[in-house]
Amino acid sequence: MSFSFMLTGIVSLFILVVSLILVWVFFVDKTYLWDLQENEKHRLQRKELPRSDCDPPVLFQSHPGCCPQKVCAVDHYPFFIRSGVANMVGPKICFNNSIIMGGIMNNIGQGLNIVVVKGETGEILKSNYFNAHTGELLEFLKSIQAGNIVCVASYEDPAEVLTDEIREIFIRLGSTMSRSVKRRDTWVFVGAEGIVKESPFEKLSANDEKSNVYGGWPEMREVGGCFPRKI
Repeated sequence: MSFSFMLTGIVSLFILVVSLILVWVFFVDKTYLWDLQENEKHRLQRKELPRSDCDPPVLFQSHPGCCPQKVCAVDHYPFFIRSGVANMVGPKICFNNSIIMGGIMNNIGQGLNIVVVKGETGEILKSNYFNAHTGELLEFLKSIQAGNIVCVASYEDPAEVLTDEIREIFIRLGSTMSRSVKRRDTWVFVGAEGIVKESPFEKLSANDEKSNVYGGWPEMREVGGCFPRKI
C-alpha cells in the first residue's frame, strides 16, 4: 500500500469524523436552543396574570369565575353579560362585580336568562331562565317596576319564548333588536323600566348558515359597561 493512498484514507477519515462532529454539535445546539426557548416561554407564561374570564371561550370550555373588578362612577353599576355558546356553554350575567347567573351558580338554562335589579340600591330582586318548557316569562316581565334594571342573556334558542307581546315589553325596556331575534340567534341586552331612550347595551348575532361559527349556531355575544342607577 503506497504512502499516498494511506494519506488519502486518513484525510478522508478525518473529514468524515469532523463532519459527524459538526452535525452532532449542530443538532445538540439546536435542541438546546429550542429547549431554552420553550423554558423561557413557560417561565413568562407563569409570570403572566391569570387569564381573564372576559377572554372569549373556546367551544366546550366554560369559565366558572366572573370578570375582573370594574370601576364605574358612583351613580353607575358595573356589569358584564355573555351569551351562551351554541348549546354547550351556558351564559353568564355579572352585576356590580358579582356573578348573578352562570354555570358555577347552577342557575342558568336554555332560552332567556334574566336578572332584575333594583336600580336605586343594586339589590338583586329576582333571576330566572325561561324557555318553552318553563313558561311564565310574560308574568315575570309584567312584574318589573319603574327603575328596575333588566339584564338578558340568551342560550341556544331565545326566540321560542318571544311572543309579540313580550318583544314589545323588551322594546319598552330600551331594546331595538328584540323584534329581530329569531331561532337560535344569540342575544344580550341590558335595559330598564322607564328608560326614555334606546339602550346602548345590546348585541345580536343572527343564525345564518353562511356565517355561523359553531355549526348550527352563530358566534357568542357579550356586552359590558356601566349602567346608571337611576333612569
